[in-house]
Amino acid sequence: MRNGLIAAAVAAVSLAAAAPASAATAIIGGDTVVEVTFDLAAAGLTPTLLGDATATPMGFLNFPVTGGDLGAGRIEHENSGVRLSAGTASIDLQNFIIDISNPAAGQILADVSASNGTMADDAPIFSFDLTAVTGPFDLADPSIELFFTMLAADVLDSLFAAPGQTLGLAGVKFGEAATAPEVPLPAAAWMFLAGAGVFAAQRKLRKAA
Repeated sequence: MRNGLIAAAVAAVSLAAAAPASAATAIIGGDTVVEVTFDLAAAGLTPTLLGDATATPMGFLNFPVTGGDLGAGRIEHENSGVRLSAGTASIDLQNFIIDISNPAAGQILADVSASNGTMADDAPIFSFDLTAVTGPFDLADPSIELFFTMLAADVLDSLFAAPGQTLGLAGVKFGEAATAPEVPLPAAAWMFLAGAGVFAAQRKLRKAA
């Protein structure tokens, strides 16, 4: 049943950009994983998982999908996150939202709380291009490249960089992600059938040509 929900979500995500803005497709669960490729240890940073976040046997960070709306391009991860710390300085990034409303300019938003008093809700911390990915739903092989945003770089500089220096993280790759949201079968089936109709029409046009 779970595999069926995920497969249906794959079809739904593929068609969400073409669906009317009012066509809500509620998300009921799933998972997002991140393979961190940035050398945190070399930067002097120690990660700590928060809330419902876990580590997979493959060493990926796993954040449960808790809700959202594929029709709006929004995948939510409430009550989980990660803390980055160095000495007495730390920053908590929690309640991630994957924003794919513009697939070519996707963002991951987070609630930010830092030991220097910096706080922000739904702050864009990573950017990605979903159109450059062929398998964004494979949790065993994350392939969505995540890059630090300028905002994230500035906040991390304010916490961890020496005075007058910068870590130079803007645009630097943090890691690779995959997400497999689950949607109710009726909504997903509608989206899948709509996609099948589009593909059938395309085949007819190619044959006619």
